[in-house]
Amino acid sequence: MRIRALLREAWAATWAAKVSSVLIAVVVAGMCVAAIATVGRSAAASADVAARMEQAGARRLQVIDAKAEGFINARTLGVISNLSSVESADALGIPFDATNGATGTGGSRIPVWPVLGSITQIGTLTRGRLPQPGEALISATQLATLGLEQPVGFLVTTDGTASYPIVGAYTARAPFEDLAGGAIVARPDGTGRELRVVLNSVNATDGTVAAVMNTLAPRDSQGVQVDSPAALAQTARDLADQLAGYGSSLLSLILGAGGSLVAAVVLADVLVRRRDLGRRRTLGITRADLTAIVIVRAATTAVIGALLGCTAGWLANHAIGQDTPLSFTVAVGVLATIAAALAALPPAVYATRLDPVTVMRTP
Repeated sequence: MRIRALLREAWAATWAAKVSSVLIAVVVAGMCVAAIATVGRSAAASADVAARMEQAGARRLQVIDAKAEGFINARTLGVISNLSSVESADALGIPFDATNGATGTGGSRIPVWPVLGSITQIGTLTRGRLPQPGEALISATQLATLGLEQPVGFLVTTDGTASYPIVGAYTARAPFEDLAGGAIVARPDGTGRELRVVLNSVNATDGTVAAVMNTLAPRDSQGVQVDSPAALAQTARDLADQLAGYGSSLLSLILGAGGSLVAAVVLADVLVRRRDLGRRRTLGITRADLTAIVIVRAATTAVIGALLGCTAGWLANHAIGQDTPLSFTVAVGVLATIAAALAALPPAVYATRLDPVTVMRTP
């Protein structure tokens, strides 16, 4: 039988048996809604965990030179910045307190961090210009603390030994939010106390930590403090694996239960329509074609049910603020349709095994 004729016969059978067709569509729709409402939320939670792990704060690697050995410097910073797994690398010197130079050393104090590296990676310039070596940017949130309306003037250390012209204001970027409470001073030379590296991906933590430590090559490992996202990354991976395992088991259960109901509906329809099927067999239709008609009919109604169920399930999750990934929603619809088609196979094979003569004699 040609494909077009097969599809026409399957649609005619679907339209003729409206009750069983609606039942199959309802069962498949229920499968999709149940899967998206349960497993879909797990998939959304897993996607949210993955997204949080890729935020800059979660990808931060921090190395502190506690004994001031000087291995954090412009040379090592340049090498680390060029690593393929590194998005950005900056170094901070030992912070110190400073006040508004116009009010003197008795004014309000704010912390100041010397910066080795790119200022633009630490903060976003909101007013003024980028600093030259020895110039300062003040956090936009700290202007009022120093009694400033505009980022102009100069900072002076609390002991009065050094001053730094203020040339602009900034807002701190992730993962440097802690620098929003003070000011930064450009210092391209010298050594730093703290190295902050933002990785391209949290999954590259282990290799990047090894490369960074080989580049720094501290003489005394006891004087080095390393804050790595490796433990956080492993926890996230374990959580994702657990969610995936739970979701797979639950999805299999839902598809299995739904498929069993579809098989029962198709079998009941085959028994009710056995005279029509027997007549087709006496008219010469092959067993393969008859099987295909039954399966295509079930698959056709399953597609309709899957579209309705997936749409309803996605909208329900969206209404409560847990958007299910579109790829997962489509996959559920496809799997539900395949499960319905496979569930229709045993009843279809049973229909082809019925003796057409005996069936036609049945009153």
